[in-house]
Amino acid sequence: MTRFICLYIYAMMIIILSSCSDVEDISDADFVSDVSVAISLINTQLTLDSVSERLNGLTSIVIAPNGQVTIKYRSEVIRQDADDIFPVFPVIIDVPIVGPNSIWSLESLASLTDAFADNEIRKAIFQDNNVFFKLQHASDDDVIFTITIPEFTLGGEPFTRTYTVPPRLDEADVYNTVSVSLDDYLFLPVDNALSFIYTAVDSEGNTIDMTATAMKLDFLNFEYVEGYFGERIFDIQGDIIEVGLFDKWISGGLEFEDPKVSVRVENSFGFPVKTEFQKLQFKTINGTIYDIESGLIEEGVAFDYPSLDEVGEVKETSFDFNKSNSNIQQIFIDKVASVNYDIDALANPDADPTISGFLNKESYFRIDVSVDLPLNGIVNELVISDTLDFDLNEVEDVNSAEFKFVVRNDFPSTVNVQAVILNAQNNPIDVIFEGDGIILDAAMLGADGRTVNGETTIEYVNLPKDRINTIKEGKRIVLVAYIDSKNVSDDYLWFYSDYEIDFKLGAILNLEN
Repeated sequence: MTRFICLYIYAMMIIILSSCSDVEDISDADFVSDVSVAISLINTQLTLDSVSERLNGLTSIVIAPNGQVTIKYRSEVIRQDADDIFPVFPVIIDVPIVGPNSIWSLESLASLTDAFADNEIRKAIFQDNNVFFKLQHASDDDVIFTITIPEFTLGGEPFTRTYTVPPRLDEADVYNTVSVSLDDYLFLPVDNALSFIYTAVDSEGNTIDMTATAMKLDFLNFEYVEGYFGERIFDIQGDIIEVGLFDKWISGGLEFEDPKVSVRVENSFGFPVKTEFQKLQFKTINGTIYDIESGLIEEGVAFDYPSLDEVGEVKETSFDFNKSNSNIQQIFIDKVASVNYDIDALANPDADPTISGFLNKESYFRIDVSVDLPLNGIVNELVISDTLDFDLNEVEDVNSAEFKFVVRNDFPSTVNVQAVILNAQNNPIDVIFEGDGIILDAAMLGADGRTVNGETTIEYVNLPKDRINTIKEGKRIVLVAYIDSKNVSDDYLWFYSDYEIDFKLGAILNLEN
């Protein structure tokens, strides 16, 4: 079993890839004699900053205060606002007022929308609501109709309106009052019901029976609602997190010391909510799919939430799937390529109607899921490769050449680097180095687990004319890195932010006379 840090594998490829931008124009090279040209092909240093510049927007490198490194692969942030969960509802029914003193239960709304199923509204503030009344009587004279709704108050005064209702023209004639705004009215229902108190009298003060009376709201829309919202599931759409660390692997095994899937939740809804994982699957680079096994999946995780005296505050809950509470460590040995998740939020999971919660227009869930790979791991016979464009057609009249490689390795791993030239048909036509390639000695580990005094390796490769001519037919170069750190340490090894690989490549081209 060999041991190494996974980012080094990927970083080694980045070194070679980044060299393309450092290659100088051969036509501008300085002559060192009448028959030779010296050129610098690569001069670069790999640091953590150079790696992070090449990460995509949803991937980041996190550096701990002690310099230890974690790669964080994020998903798109999932957010659901109050209007997504409790949408504005157009009222399509007339609320019946069956007598001068009558009650109408809000439970009737449950038949119209799931948003009000099992709800008990105990306090609310209206927003963007209008109300009017549909009235009818059988008198030949005008009727003075006065209605009060004690549960609607503004500045402590109950909602009261008086209307003059003209005689009906026929049995189908219903008088519609003008609309009245309910904005900012406080709604304090008693036992989840509305009460209506009205009087109907003619011009002489005689009581008149109303043949039809109803209230009509255009919308049920609240700036703030307090009460019990029932046990319900909010479908918070999932996402796929692409894990690119293993894209270029050919072989080899990896065991991270502590990989994690981290979940961070912001919640400003004022009622209990618990996670329900519909899916948390890992797909490997070979297409194998694994399901996470964890008590967090079976039992769920309760979100923290603001209390009634914390309206407007946002509570944060963080948890992760790690080696101590799941099988994630074993899954990552098989080179994970993506994580697919789907999380539902279960409101009021205990179905306790004595709990008073709240929501307002600013309430929201915000869920951030990431794959966290602390770069502390074990690698077994790792082989990776990368391919880039390669073209030496600008070199003319070259009799022979000498490549000089100067590489300093600060990382705690022996690395062999090989390069294969491919022609236009992607067939190999030359292998640059003999045997297994350039051998980079591992830097020695100090007592604190960090490497000290990285070793410098110098390698020369002589290229005769016939070999130069062969290489000039190349269109691509395949770079292969073989990783082996078994002689360095038997422990998990950390990647630190100050590790560096200094990589230089120069050439002397001997020209024909």
